[in-house]
Amino acid sequence: MLINAAQLDKLRKNPKNVTILEASWHFPTEGRDAKAEFLQNHIAGSRFLDLSAFHDSESPLPNMLTRDEALISERLGELGITNEHKIIFYDRSEHHTSCRALWMLKVFGHHPGQLYLLDGSYASWERYGGKIESGEAQKVTPKNYSVNYEARFIRSLVQMKANLHHPTEQVIDMRHPVRFAGGLEPRAGVRKGHIPGSFSFPYFSLFEPNGHFKSLSKIQNQLEGIGVQLGYPVITTCGSGMSAAVLNFILDLLNHDQHSLYDGAWTEWGAESLFHGEEGLSERPVKTCLE
Repeated sequence: MLINAAQLDKLRKNPKNVTILEASWHFPTEGRDAKAEFLQNHIAGSRFLDLSAFHDSESPLPNMLTRDEALISERLGELGITNEHKIIFYDRSEHHTSCRALWMLKVFGHHPGQLYLLDGSYASWERYGGKIESGEAQKVTPKNYSVNYEARFIRSLVQMKANLHHPTEQVIDMRHPVRFAGGLEPRAGVRKGHIPGSFSFPYFSLFEPNGHFKSLSKIQNQLEGIGVQLGYPVITTCGSGMSAAVLNFILDLLNHDQHSLYDGAWTEWGAESLFHGEEGLSERPVKTCLE
């Protein structure tokens, strides 16, 4: 659910079973420290959600979501969260990573009706004049959190390969259109281009200049304008799995219930090296707009 700053303020003042989480995350090349920025100032009563704490430490890919349910339960419980909590997410990231956090909780089995996103994020709270505080969040007693892992919201490399040969799901690439077309890749060891048959729909095209989401009707028109059929399943993808979740959130608001996220993303599909069991890069073909 998308809420505005006034609605968040009302929820914040009735804190029973309500948790506010800052889910900011930045690429290492950006030179920003999300936790340090939180300590400097944050929405009063909020806690910091470290997205990297839920990454699979054994994966060679940068942001793969862990499937370790015991670890997930422990990390969420440490934040004082139970399965009954309403959780409100915000961020101050250029990549709108609160959407990744919300998608992540959906995967963990939290009821979607209990997950909220602040429209315009932290900047909108500042414009509203909402209460700000600094320093560490107040300590809470750890709670028990029961994980019900929903793998149906994730697509693997094997599933992406199968979909390439027998397409049943539309693939929407949220990266910058220059990268989609075959322009310079920011990561070493990654090929240029995109998954054949995928649509280019950069994540920043979902937002107004003030950082708020565009209206659902505008976004729906944009998607249909590039050929996406909203009556059919969708897989979102991006560079490393972080910004693709922006579209998954919007698809939920559009009552589109057949969508997932390719977590390995372009870092995996576009890799120059072979993965275990692969015989050649032709198993992961790439296409550029120059071809």
